[in-house]
Amino acid sequence: MAKIQIYGKTYNLKSSSTEVSLEEAATYVDSKMRELGEARKKTPSLDLAVLAALNIAQELLELQSQTKANDQTQDEKIARLLEALEGELQAIDN
Repeated sequence: MAKIQIYGKTYNLKSSSTEVSLEEAATYVDSKMRELGEARKKTPSLDLAVLAALNIAQELLELQSQTKANDQTQDEKIARLLEALEGELQAIDN
């Protein structure tokens, strides 16, 4: 159980992620909320949390899209290499 702070409020949470620490995620969310809080004075913290969540979700979706495009490019390169290798192997067999 980790004790974290986001936008001045303390939470006791447990994480199942082994890739990113809960503290690191909390720091990121806190920084996003503070960034929005600076730009939008007197905005309720719940609204800041929703806006931060939307910004973070947009970042995530952009990264997923980029990763998918990169994966597709890599798959295409691998397929071309396999074709070339198979062609060379057939040429050696003949």
